[in-house]
Amino acid sequence: MCTLTINLNALKKQTMKKLILLSILFSNLAFSQKAMYEICPIKNGQEVPRAQVINKDGKEVELKNYIGDRTVVVVFYRGAWCPYCTRQLSALSQIKSMLDSLSVELIAISADDYTKIDSSYIRSGAEEYVLFSDKNVSAINAFGIGWKVDDQLYQKYKTQYGMDAEWWSGSKHHVLPVPAIFVVEKSVIKHQYVNPNYSKRLSPKVLLSFVEGE
Repeated sequence: MCTLTINLNALKKQTMKKLILLSILFSNLAFSQKAMYEICPIKNGQEVPRAQVINKDGKEVELKNYIGDRTVVVVFYRGAWCPYCTRQLSALSQIKSMLDSLSVELIAISADDYTKIDSSYIRSGAEEYVLFSDKNVSAINAFGIGWKVDDQLYQKYKTQYGMDAEWWSGSKHHVLPVPAIFVVEKSVIKHQYVNPNYSKRLSPKVLLSFVEGE
């Protein structure tokens, strides 16, 4: 009986240690990603900021000039390495023809280097619209949706998930965009959807309703 009591106490101690370790792990992870919730996106009614993005040929493009007086849906996604993002790109391609009929262009921007843009096309199967690289996070920061991956989270992504942000972006800034969609008309933000919970994306159907309501 005494031995059983000792074993139970030992088991309780081991369990408590595991719970404490798990608590520390999750609290550290939550803290690491806290920066995602501290962003300050540009608001509806504001003009599109000036920012340089890069096309698949490596040429710089002034985003505001590219949009001009047209209606454009600007999608920010984390990169080709993100399965939530590639599924979103694929889903959006399904409404591309409907957007075309409304004279609305659909573009998408990530922090991936321009040499990695093809990976987004391949993994999403979406080849119907223009993808831009923002490897220097010019547009990402200008739109107020950039957050920095700290060293702990960077290593976690790299070692546990095989995602090396430096390899994908070709730089060491460790900045990613919070997934976002901006509906822009004549260089003015009309609608926006920005969600730090990267697993939650705006459905193409809702996006289309935003555009049709213009």
